[in-house]
Amino acid sequence: MDRLMTEAGDRFWHPEPFARDRWVEAQAGTVAAGSWVLDAGAGASKYRPFFKHCRYQTQDFCQYEGDLVKYLEPVDYVCDIASIPIETGRLDAILCTEVIEHVADPVFVLREFSRLLKPGGKLWLTSPLLSHLHMEPYHYYGGFTHYWYRHWLPLAGFVIESITPVGGPGTTCMIFNKAFYAQWGEAEKGLGFGKKVVSKCFRALAKIFVHYGFPWILPRFDRWLGSRVICSGYMVVARRL
Repeated sequence: MDRLMTEAGDRFWHPEPFARDRWVEAQAGTVAAGSWVLDAGAGASKYRPFFKHCRYQTQDFCQYEGDLVKYLEPVDYVCDIASIPIETGRLDAILCTEVIEHVADPVFVLREFSRLLKPGGKLWLTSPLLSHLHMEPYHYYGGFTHYWYRHWLPLAGFVIESITPVGGPGTTCMIFNKAFYAQWGEAEKGLGFGKKVVSKCFRALAKIFVHYGFPWILPRFDRWLGSRVICSGYMVVARRL
């Protein structure tokens, strides 16, 4: 999502980005005024409003030109995320949301973040545990477990302060139901007229459950079932040693 989840229905329709945006806003509030913050893999830099009190800059591997993404300001560093042209130990904080699954060598990226941050600097990192393919062909990993963070962040020079799961089994099931529904619609385009009519009828019936029933019912199971085994992803706060 290249917009902040602030509308009334976003918590219902887009629970993952809604939770992530609220988390980023809370983390931004902990940073001292004037801090130098880099949003790595920032896209259209939707989090810029949260960091008005900081020196907020952005990095991405390209600046997309087209109608899908609208940039309010140009990307500051168009470069490889594993080689950002900033001097060692200069940044106060790095924000990197839903990016490392699209990086061929995420461990190397952690080391680059460690190089860029001052001692005591903060790293805010999120990525999915479970996800379907997106941003193809730049999707190299299905997801990162909390064990991955606990293993690799200390080796890169970080102390983990918190690991927060997003959603749980119910929310994850609801999200994949929507992905199933979207794939059904895509496959339907290749059917002949008769089969397409039948498919559309069944899909119209399924829409009631997929888009309205399941989003209301399934996330309610998360508190009961917990998020230890199944969740959508993790939001991680780490500090540079």
